[in-house]
Amino acid sequence: MGFLTKLLNQDKNGNLIDVLTLMQNDKLAIKKNAIEHAIDLIAKTISKCEFEYYQYNSESKKLERKKNNDTYYRLNIKPNDNEIATTFIYNVVAKLLKEEEALIISINKKLYLAESFKYSSSILKEKKFYDINLVDCDNNKLKLDKTYYSSECVYLNLGLSEIRQCLDDYYSDIGKLISIQDKKYINANLQKWKLTIPGTQPKLMDPKTNQPLNYEQYKKKITDGLLDTNDAIVMLSNDFGLDKLSSNEKYNSDDLLRLEEKWEKEVAMAFNIPTDVFYGSKTDKSTGTTDFITFAVLPVTAILEDGLNGALIKKDDFFKGNMIRINKLNIKHFDIFDCASSIDKLLSSGFSHDENRYFLGIPETGEEWAQVHHITKNYGNVSETLGGDKMG
Repeated sequence: MGFLTKLLNQDKNGNLIDVLTLMQNDKLAIKKNAIEHAIDLIAKTISKCEFEYYQYNSESKKLERKKNNDTYYRLNIKPNDNEIATTFIYNVVAKLLKEEEALIISINKKLYLAESFKYSSSILKEKKFYDINLVDCDNNKLKLDKTYYSSECVYLNLGLSEIRQCLDDYYSDIGKLISIQDKKYINANLQKWKLTIPGTQPKLMDPKTNQPLNYEQYKKKITDGLLDTNDAIVMLSNDFGLDKLSSNEKYNSDDLLRLEEKWEKEVAMAFNIPTDVFYGSKTDKSTGTTDFITFAVLPVTAILEDGLNGALIKKDDFFKGNMIRINKLNIKHFDIFDCASSIDKLLSSGFSHDENRYFLGIPETGEEWAQVHHITKNYGNVSETLGGDKMG
């Protein structure tokens, strides 16, 4: 009786109420997971780059790298009071890749990423951005009443990117195959049961409306119970009995995994990520990391640089040499001892001691001797060596 009580929910009149154990089919997460993984790889790589600020020194007539600058601080340390730069840049890149556009708003010299926004579609006039909503890390929302122009904010756009449309079109085909194989695998390894009750079938009631189910509704319940991708019990009337309805045939997950892998490779190709980098199976001899940086990362950093320079650097200052540049040197990890010979070659080719420390990502000494350039190789003008006229 206890077993049946758990299965058969009854109302006050003793009528059965929706005894089928039904659940909605799980939505395939593979589509989202593969795309999220690709975006995560690119966003994490860019978020660890240094955003350098260069300013022209009229006295020394040189372009100098500045770290005691508000723009540098906002892009590398704290863009606003509640976020750190690494997380902020990650979110900017992720939003750009997910939605093919992103908007950064400057308020009191602090930077904020817009969660949603609208803008005018004028071609000849400056874009106007309005209905801007900001969302912080605690999911607190703020709607801005002000309308911003293109020159007042950083608008990033992937341009004529067809990544998402391409993936959506491809998934509309392969997704059906994955869904079929997924259900086939699950159903083959689930248990289905038939429950029969002696006598006439009691009325089956809908638990929401508390109304009797008609024949078509009842048939649908039975069909759903048999085809559901969860363990299920199907209510039938006849002599009391409990029979197993599951098939003895078993399926492994190989076919499903092959379809999933096919989809993941399509995603990796769309984002220009080598498969060995996408799966984390890169070997020492692989060029995957270099290709990943060249074709997946650098195009996005170029968009970031253009957007930041266009919004945060005035036109006249840019012509003088002022600019924001993303340093990509630290994207790829390397061991200082493994590249010791290469560092020595840089020193002998004219790079100063502090420049090499900068390349390695360690603090520069600032000492006068560390700024001296030495060329110890026997480099000379080809024409002079061959006895010809001087060149240039």
